[in-house]
Amino acid sequence: MTPAQVPIVAWLLFLAPISAILFGFFILRPLKPEWTHWPILLSCAVVAVASVALAARVYADGSFDLNFYRWAAVGDWGVDFGLRIDGPCVAVLTMVALVGSLIHVYAASYMKGDPGFSRFFLVFHLFFLAMIGLLTANNYVQMYLFWELVGLASYLLIGFWYQKESARKAALKAFLTNRVGDFGFLLALLLILTTFRVAQFHIIYLKVLVLASGGHTPEFLPLIGGLLIWAACAKSAQFPLYFWLPDAMEGPTPTSALMHAATMVTAGVFLLIRSWPLIAAVPGLPTAVAAIGAFTALASAVIAGTRKDLKRILAYSTVSHLGLMMLALGLGQIGVAVFHLIVHGFFKAALFLCAGNVGHAIHQPTANVDEVGGWRKALPWTYACFLLAALSLAGVFPFGGFFSKDAIVDAALSRGGLFAAAGLLVSIGSAFYIFRMLFLTFHGSRPEQKGLSAHPHEAGFGFVAPIVLLAVGSAFAGLLRPLIERLVDGGLHGLPVSVGGVALQMNLPGSAMIPGFEWRALLIGTAMAAIGAGAAYALTMIDAGWDWRWRVSSPRLVRVFDTDFGWKTLIGWIADGVTGLGNFAGRVLDKKWWDGAIESTGSAALGAGGLLSDASRGRLNEALWWMAAGAALLLAAGGLR
Repeated sequence: MTPAQVPIVAWLLFLAPISAILFGFFILRPLKPEWTHWPILLSCAVVAVASVALAARVYADGSFDLNFYRWAAVGDWGVDFGLRIDGPCVAVLTMVALVGSLIHVYAASYMKGDPGFSRFFLVFHLFFLAMIGLLTANNYVQMYLFWELVGLASYLLIGFWYQKESARKAALKAFLTNRVGDFGFLLALLLILTTFRVAQFHIIYLKVLVLASGGHTPEFLPLIGGLLIWAACAKSAQFPLYFWLPDAMEGPTPTSALMHAATMVTAGVFLLIRSWPLIAAVPGLPTAVAAIGAFTALASAVIAGTRKDLKRILAYSTVSHLGLMMLALGLGQIGVAVFHLIVHGFFKAALFLCAGNVGHAIHQPTANVDEVGGWRKALPWTYACFLLAALSLAGVFPFGGFFSKDAIVDAALSRGGLFAAAGLLVSIGSAFYIFRMLFLTFHGSRPEQKGLSAHPHEAGFGFVAPIVLLAVGSAFAGLLRPLIERLVDGGLHGLPVSVGGVALQMNLPGSAMIPGFEWRALLIGTAMAAIGAGAAYALTMIDAGWDWRWRVSSPRLVRVFDTDFGWKTLIGWIADGVTGLGNFAGRVLDKKWWDGAIESTGSAALGAGGLLSDASRGRLNEALWWMAAGAALLLAAGGLR
C-alpha cells in the first residue's frame, strides 16, 4: 500500500459503515426491511479488509497520524478530526473488525423473523462504527464523542426488546451507570484541555514526558489520571461500577457477543492503554489499576461459578477477564494486556454465540443450566466449538488463552504478594466456572430426565459457521504473539512525532514484551486449569446433585453470592436513598417551598396590581390613603438621615 493510498483506506473504515447505515435506513427499511443486513454485511467485509491492510502498513513502516480537517477552534487552540494509526490501535481494530463481522453474520440468522430486524441491524452496525471511531481517534475530544456514541448504541441494543420490563430496566441501569463514568471522562477531558491546551495524544504524551524527565508533574495530572481510571471502571465493568453488565444480557445474544468481545467493555481498557503515559507518570496510580483489576477478576470469577443462567455466567467471566487486563496494565505489561484483549475477543464471542445456539434450541433468548444437559450429541458443532473456546479461556496449553492469560499470571507472580495469589486463584476459578458450564450443558442428565421437555437440534449454517471460525481463531490466537508484540512495541518505543515542524522520537512507559513458551508457565497454568476443571467435574458429574443441593442447604450463602457479596444490596440502598431524596425534593421542596414562593410572589404582584388598578380608576379615598402613607415613609427616611 502506497502512502497516497493510506488515507483512502483509512476513510473506508468510516465511509463503508455510514453508507450502509444510511442506505439501509432511507432505502431498504421502507421498501425491503428484510434486506437491511446485506449492505451492512458488505460494510463489515470492507472494514475487515481495510483493518488488515492498515495493520500490515503499521507492521512494515510504523505508526502514523492522519489529520483531515480542523472541526473545532477556540482561542489559540483547536481540535482536528484525525486518526491515530499505531500498533495498539490496529491490533485491537483488526480483532474488532474480524470478530464483529462474524457476529454480524450470526445475527443475520439469529434475528431473522424478528419484527425489529431492520432496526436491530442499523443500531448494531452503529455500535460497530462507534467502536471503530473510538479506537482510531487521535485526540481526547474525538475519542470522547465516540465513547458517548458507544454508550448510546449499547443502551438501544440492551433495551431492544423494550416490550419486556426487564430489558427496559437493564438498559436504563447500564446507561445511568455509564453516565457516572462518562462524567469522570468529561471532567478529565476539561482538565486536559485546561492543563495542556491541546487534545492530541502524542503532544500530551510529549509534554508529560518532558516534565517527568525534569522531575515535575502537572498540577492536575493525578486528578486527570484518577478520573480516567474511574471512566474505564464504568465502561469496562470494574469494581465498583461493574454491576450493570450482568443485567445487560437482556438484549439479543449477538448484542451480548459484540459488547463483551469487541466493543463496549473493551473501550475502557483501551482508554487506559491510550492514557497510560499520563497514568504512569503519577506514583501510585498504576498500583491502583492493578489492585482494582485483581480484586474484580477474583470476585467475578467466584460469582461466575455460582450462576445458573448461561449468559450471566459468561457476563461475570467477561468482568473477570477485563480485570485481568487491568491487572496487566497496572503491572506495566501493555503488550500482554493488548494480547489478552484480542484473544479474549475470539473465545468470548465464540462462547456467547454457542450459548445463543443452546437458547435457540429451546426457543428462548437464553438458557438455564437446570433446563439443559446431555446435549453434546444433539448439538455436536456447538459442543465442539464451546469446548475449544473453553480450553482457551481456561488457559490450557497450547490454546490461545494459555499464552495471553498465563502471561498475566506470570507477571503477577513476578510481582508477588496479593497480586500473585489473585492471579493463581483467578486461573482456578476460570477453569472451574467454564467447565462447570460445559458439563452441565453438554453432559449429565438430559432435560427429559429432569422432568422437562426439550428436543434440541443443531441450527443452520448461519448459526454454525461463525462459531467454528471464532473457536478456531481462539484456539490458534497464541500464534499472534510475535505480531502483536512488534505492533505494540512500535506504538510505545521510538514513536515518531512532529511538533512545530520538528521531527522527534519518544518512548512511552510500559513494556511491549509478551513472554513466549516457558516451562514455569506451562506447569503452573496446567496445574491451575486441572484443579479448576477437576473440581467442576467432581461437583457436577461425580456428585451430580451438588449444584442444586448446596443452594437448598445454604440459603444464606446463596444470598451472599446472588447479591455479589452484598454489593448489589448496598447499591440498591444507595439507589433507593437517592430516589427517596428526589421524591422528597419533588414533593416537599418543589411543591411546597419553591412553588409556594412562586405563588406568593405572584399573589403579591396581583395584589399590588389590584391596588394600583384601584388607584388608577379614580378611587380618591384609597389614592389619598396611599399618598399619605408614601409621604410618611419619605419623612421617616429623611428623619433617619
